Amino acid sequence: MKGGETILRNFVEGNSKQFIVPVYQRKYDWLTSNCRQLFDDLMRIKTQKLEAHFLGSIVSSGDKYGNNRIVIDGQQRITTISLLLLSGIKAVNDGVLKIDEPRRIDEARECFLEAKYVDGERKIKLIPTESDIETYDRIYSKVLKDKDTPTIDSKMSRNFSHFYEWLQEESSDMTFDDLWAAIGKLHIITIELERGDDPQLIFESLNSTGLALDESDKVRNYMLMSLPPDDQDRCFKSYWQKIDKIVNGKFSMFLRDYLTIRLELPTHVKMDSLYTEWKKYMKDKDREQEMKQMLDYAQYYKMAVNAELPTKRLSEKMRHICNIETDVANVFFVQFFKYAQENNLTEDEMFKVIDLVENYLARRIICSMPANALIQVFCYLFRDVLKSITDYKNADIKLDNSFSDILAYHLLRREGRYALPDDELFKESIKTKDIYHIGKPYQRFLFERLENMRLTEQLDVVGNMKNGDATIEHIMPRTLNDDWKKLLKDDYERIHKQYLNTFANLTITGINGTLSNKSFIEKRDGYTVAGKITQGYKDSIYRLTRGLMDCTKWTEAELQKRNDEITAMLMSLYPKPITMFSPWQRPKDEVFLSDDTFNPKYKKLRGFILFGHEYSVNVWVDMLERVYTALYENYPDQIEPLLKKSSFDEGFYLLKAPKTLDEKQNYYRLICGNVYAATSMDNRSKLRCLKEVFDEADMDKDELIFLLEPSKTEEIETEE
Repeated sequence: MKGGETILRNFVEGNSKQFIVPVYQRKYDWLTSNCRQLFDDLMRIKTQKLEAHFLGSIVSSGDKYGNNRIVIDGQQRITTISLLLLSGIKAVNDGVLKIDEPRRIDEARECFLEAKYVDGERKIKLIPTESDIETYDRIYSKVLKDKDTPTIDSKMSRNFSHFYEWLQEESSDMTFDDLWAAIGKLHIITIELERGDDPQLIFESLNSTGLALDESDKVRNYMLMSLPPDDQDRCFKSYWQKIDKIVNGKFSMFLRDYLTIRLELPTHVKMDSLYTEWKKYMKDKDREQEMKQMLDYAQYYKMAVNAELPTKRLSEKMRHICNIETDVANVFFVQFFKYAQENNLTEDEMFKVIDLVENYLARRIICSMPANALIQVFCYLFRDVLKSITDYKNADIKLDNSFSDILAYHLLRREGRYALPDDELFKESIKTKDIYHIGKPYQRFLFERLENMRLTEQLDVVGNMKNGDATIEHIMPRTLNDDWKKLLKDDYERIHKQYLNTFANLTITGINGTLSNKSFIEKRDGYTVAGKITQGYKDSIYRLTRGLMDCTKWTEAELQKRNDEITAMLMSLYPKPITMFSPWQRPKDEVFLSDDTFNPKYKKLRGFILFGHEYSVNVWVDMLERVYTALYENYPDQIEPLLKKSSFDEGFYLLKAPKTLDEKQNYYRLICGNVYAATSMDNRSKLRCLKEVFDEADMDKDELIFLLEPSKTEEIETEE
């Protein structure tokens, strides 16, 4: 590797070399703010008569012929300077930017824009990525060949236009000669790779100026950069480019869910550590085979996020979940859709599965259950069902239950903050929940389901609400005038407070602002002022609103009646699931951590299974240490928060502390680093501590299974 500081113009100069942006690089992506900063820097060079300005670093390597440069890092800066020069030349040609020495344009063309002595038909110095090359070439042609060449709308063409405008604004103080002179003051650190250098390691170590790469950019570079050039191009076109098109701008989110699935994690990979975790995952893996697998998963990811399923019926059903605008269920659906295709599940069965998930989400939304708990549920859910199927298969016992039946069991078995609300809570929440102030996606989802539940011709309620053609209307207004108070009588304050923002008092309308706090009859039938007709509920396209035509007034009796109607509708839409599935009964020598009836007294241990991996250990305290160690090493993001709130004074079970424990040494064992676990307790307390750790870390207690040896009841409990 050779490196050093040089002038940018000296680096790019040469009529017989081109700068090639490899396929693994991201598209041109500089923002207007990045371009403005560069432009202001050049203005400052001129006004303050600066001799130099540091632009950043450019990493390159020779191509297989040795003449051209492969731009590993710095393509955004090289491209932007080229666009600025092209806009300057166009400004001169259009007469909006002065020039003292016309030969300066020839200098700029020969130094920065053209490579007229290279082999091949294309004599342009910069060769962008395949996704950018047509856009750049059209701008180049518009300026230097045919001014009528149409451009393509993109960040590249928009930044070209911004530079043109800024040059016009500064034309009284700036000439093209000044611009070219200022560019000549730009210095860079150039790093030229030699044979044997690892481009990925060098790329990671840079701290360049400009627009930072996002996590998917880093992963793409990692997957393609180290491949031979021919393989880079082939893999990019065969896999990466296709994946990018399929996931349609959601590459980082796809990679997060893909990695979460592949690593069987209890929660999502954190976006800011996606690249780091990806490198760990890819150790010793074949990159092309992995990209092939990613392309396969991308097809199912598209089904989940775009509601594009094999049939119209399934797509419409999946659209309900997409309307909630949550990504927590994607890890489940990606795996389920893949499983459904590979196992030829019927349309009806797939419909039932999607409906169960919708049911679970809808009940929890209405009952105000915590949304953050859903991440852990859906990270486990597919594995839970598959494990139940596998248990029967391994036991060579015929399983008569469908996937949806087993899924219903696993949704129903969850408790606490993960539970599917029961009917009593669901009904009460329907009647009392403040629906007006919930998140807009939740609101749109629920009212769409209520409106379209019995219609064969579906109305685009969500689309209309998003574009403002429909809004949520209070029937009894938020501010009561004297007429409304008279209608509601002496108890108007209680009625107003109790029902105002509930389902009973809300409907869909596109005329919210005009009806305001008019009387109920005026809202129902419409009214005319100065010959202008305002339509009422009776003219609405929405069934929920037209249904109010049967009412002659709007009092507590009508509110209660509508409450009952909507409750019945939602109970019909989302009945509590039922299941006929019973999990295969594990042998008596295998016990889940979740089994609260299990007593380890007189039980000998022969090992445990944690997240599908089996460990051999025959002492309970050693088991505790091994479990803690495995959890901390594999799931630090879940365990670290538990350590921060622990101290010896609290006598907590898992904590960080100095390595010297003094008199407390006998009570704790070192797990790793400065992490300690309390171990001096009876075996039942050990299990209690583990249960608390799993609960605090949002991990499924069924993922820890104890493997036992048959033991005699008269044996004395062994504490160690």
